[in-house]
Amino acid sequence: MRDIYPDFYREFKCIANRCEDSCCKDWDIDVDSETEKFYNTVNSPLGDKIRSLTYTDEYGERVFKSSDGRCPFWNDDMLCDIYIGLGEEHLSRTCANFPRVKIDFGDFRENILSFACPEAARFMLKSDRSSYADFGGDYELESSEYDEDNMSFLLKARNRSVELLTNEDEPFAYRLADCLEFNAQVQSLLDGNEPSPLADGNADGGTEFIFDMHKDFEIMSDTWKQALTKTAVRADELKISADFERDFEKFALYYIYRYYLESVNSNDVMYSVKRIVCAYLVTGKMDALFAEKGYPLSRMRILQRYSKEVEHSYDNTEALNAEFDRDSRFEAENLIALLENEV
Repeated sequence: MRDIYPDFYREFKCIANRCEDSCCKDWDIDVDSETEKFYNTVNSPLGDKIRSLTYTDEYGERVFKSSDGRCPFWNDDMLCDIYIGLGEEHLSRTCANFPRVKIDFGDFRENILSFACPEAARFMLKSDRSSYADFGGDYELESSEYDEDNMSFLLKARNRSVELLTNEDEPFAYRLADCLEFNAQVQSLLDGNEPSPLADGNADGGTEFIFDMHKDFEIMSDTWKQALTKTAVRADELKISADFERDFEKFALYYIYRYYLESVNSNDVMYSVKRIVCAYLVTGKMDALFAEKGYPLSRMRILQRYSKEVEHSYDNTEALNAEFDRDSRFEAENLIALLENEV
């Protein structure tokens, strides 16, 4: 199997208690069975504490019981008691791996970092398309796990999507519109239909429905909820800046490389692109509002927090996909009309 990495991957190191939004905050921490088996052998007050604070959640997963939105082993110095007391090798798989993400496609495995980690986000905001030079479409596909022709087609479609998203001759809103239109044609082919030109779209009502949807999501942070609410009030009068678009391109690259090939299972390339549209409009408008206020939350933190609040919530991403399927305002031609209004 071939492992593929962006060029910044191996430079990443956790900055521990210097992190402004630790992964020990807001999330339940999964405990894999092998690690829990070891914890059950630890004969010490720490072992007793670990066992007393591990329970089965509503999804049937074993997790640590959080306290005020914090992992119970994240101490007052913002360091991990398990790391200190038992060593890095005895962290749960989730803690040991995050923000590293491995996506296994049988013949090849793509390794990336999650934008939900502030330090990883900083690396990605300094990167460009060349950082993903090894994420190409020239892999030798021999696995029976996926249809080779289908995977080859999706790899080529992803490469073209990246070309469209990084076309510096156009404002980013137009690039995203072009990417939507292209993938609507890709989707037609995946569905066994002949591609046809899209009808004219309708952007009546502006972005309000997208903000309403995000406000109804499961939200971890009161700060994020307040930011969404304040941005929503003025969303359609706020102008997304060219500076923001240059940074958002990096987020879009991350997203397309992380999620586009999920379509090999879902048979739907539009989910990932429509999620990028939502992220662009929500974070771009929020950035414009915060620019007026001297950035109480930095641009990096806006993008990173969107990743943590929306992208990394299974319930929220499922809700997004369900709305894409249900609400005609999310049809490609209507999102294109909405994006064209932003230029």
